[in-house]
Amino acid sequence: MRRILITGSNRGIGLALVQHYATNGDLVFATCRRPGSADELQQFASQHPDRVKVLQLDVIDAQSIAGCVDAVRQQTDGLDMLINNAGILPGGVDARDANISRLGDLEADAMLHVFRVNSISPVMMTQAFVGLLRNGTDARVINVSSDAGSITLRSRGCDYSYPASKAALNMMTRCLAGDLRTDGIRVISVHPGFIKTDMGGVNATLTLDQAIPSLVQTIDGITIEDTGQFFNWDGKKVDW
Repeated sequence: MRRILITGSNRGIGLALVQHYATNGDLVFATCRRPGSADELQQFASQHPDRVKVLQLDVIDAQSIAGCVDAVRQQTDGLDMLINNAGILPGGVDARDANISRLGDLEADAMLHVFRVNSISPVMMTQAFVGLLRNGTDARVINVSSDAGSITLRSRGCDYSYPASKAALNMMTRCLAGDLRTDGIRVISVHPGFIKTDMGGVNATLTLDQAIPSLVQTIDGITIEDTGQFFNWDGKKVDW
């Protein structure tokens, strides 16, 4: 039984990962900002009380992170996987059509908020949980990125905040991988696919049922030689 913490567990990819790992016998710490309104997560947790522990967590709040660490420590002395899944896409998939991310309409504070959530919080989470990860077995940190953060693949303007924040996250992954390699902790970025979720929208190309099995196979299959790499959901590498 692995001990796994997943951020942004109330819906979409995060919830699907909670359901997958708990169903397969792992202990999952499912975190989100507002557990009281996470109806689907709470219902699933009530059906698997020994394997799903729902915890409140705001990934950009230092006190909230510290409280989450304490809550996990009360139940285990180690963590085998940290999945930094929480993220935001300003304006959703229609941001470029809503003029939210257009040059001329950008606001520094709004952009910085995206970076705090998408780029900085995974590092702060990893830093906070590194002691538990060092006590884990084959421990790994999975940063849920996006191919939108690939500089190589970028060919158009607009949508400044989200892709730039994911590109920054990929650099954070490389830095964390360098620091944690000697501890045997694997760290990767992964593009989960363009999935039909609240964030991905109805025009996405994959369903959760299609993407999650391959995504999990990729996550579970990484070795220390893979640390610091950027993977697609199907296990192929994504250009930086």
